[in-house]
This record gives sequence, C-alpha cells and structure tokens, in this order.
Amino acid sequence: MEKFKRALTVSNVLSVIISCIKFTGRFFDVFGNPQKKGRWFIWGDSSSGKSSFVMQLIKEFAKTEKTILVSKEEDLDDENLQDRLKLFQMQDVAKNFSLVDDSLDQLTERLSRRNSAQVVVIDSVSYFFMGYTFEDYLNFRKRFKDKTLVFIGHAKGQNPKTDFEDRIKFDATQKVVVSGYLATNKGRKYGPHATQYVVWQKGYEDLHGHQ
Repeated sequence: MEKFKRALTVSNVLSVIISCIKFTGRFFDVFGNPQKKGRWFIWGDSSSGKSSFVMQLIKEFAKTEKTILVSKEEDLDDENLQDRLKLFQMQDVAKNFSLVDDSLDQLTERLSRRNSAQVVVIDSVSYFFMGYTFEDYLNFRKRFKDKTLVFIGHAKGQNPKTDFEDRIKFDATQKVVVSGYLATNKGRKYGPHATQYVVWQKGYEDLHGHQ
C-alpha cells in the first residue's frame, strides 16, 4: 500500500521559498516574473506571429536562464529559422541558448544530465509527441517538474487545433494565444500593467489599425 504523504499546514505552504525568473520591459508588463518551473502552452494559427513571439520569449528567458529550443517543425538549417535568429539578435543570448531536434527519448536523456537547460521550448507538440499518448506527455512533464516547459501548438480559430493540444492547454500553468500579431495572456499569472503583447507593431497596425 502506498504511504500517505504528510498533510501540510498553511504555514508550511507559505514558508516555501518561490524562485522566479526575472522578466523585463513588455514581458514583465504582461507576465510579471514567472515561477522558475511550470508548463506554458502557446498556440496560434499559421502567419499569426506565433513563431516570432516564441523567439522573443526565448530571448527573454535566455537573458538569465539556460534555454533550449527543440525544433521539430523546422529543420535547423531552415532559412526561415535562421532569419528569425538574425532578426531578434539571438546571438546576444548565445551563451544561454541552444537548438536541437531531439526525439522524446533523446531529450529525456539530455535533460537528465547535470547542468541541463532550465527552460525547454518544444515546437511543436504535434510533431514532438507524434506516435505518443497523453500519458507519455504527463510522464515527461512530471519527470521534469522543476523545469519550465514551453509547449507550442497549432490553432483552429481561437482554440487549440487537436484534442491532444487542448488537453495540454488545460494542464498548462501559463496559457498564451497568438492571433493577428497579438499575444494574449490567458493566465494563470498576469503582469502588473497589461494582458496583451504586440509581437510586430507594423503587422498589428496593418491588421487592426492604429490604437
């Protein structure tokens, strides 16, 4: 029989020291300082600005945290990927940022090593978990519960495209939908000044007009 864990008092819970990742500028305005663990789910349609938002978010993480991008939709020698790396000057955070195209088994082995990345961005879940079950996803995120796992998904309208992605959205601690070059924070934690992040100002204004 499994042994019961000791129930915690309110004082026990409140005495736990919470480690956070320091965000700056517009990212702090929208997301505050996110906890140094947890699961993000970011979804959006093609040409929504999602890939650009993700790269900007990666750069913000990599200012202070070792961050890895698992690129399964785009090859590492893809011109579009290289263009985004240049556009957002990712060389500025090169000491903390790396890219791989690992499988689930390969990434599990990589993250099990000492001094592995704290922030793991998986683009996208439909490619990375192809042939796997939601239970496999749960096992992966439980194994690395002390890391920040960022999962990227596709959209159908304003919702995740597949049931698998929708279940990850509900499991996520931070949810962001990207549409029309606008990233909207859907909780659970918000920044002090805004809930939306403009990914590309000109593209946003062309679609929505000047605000």
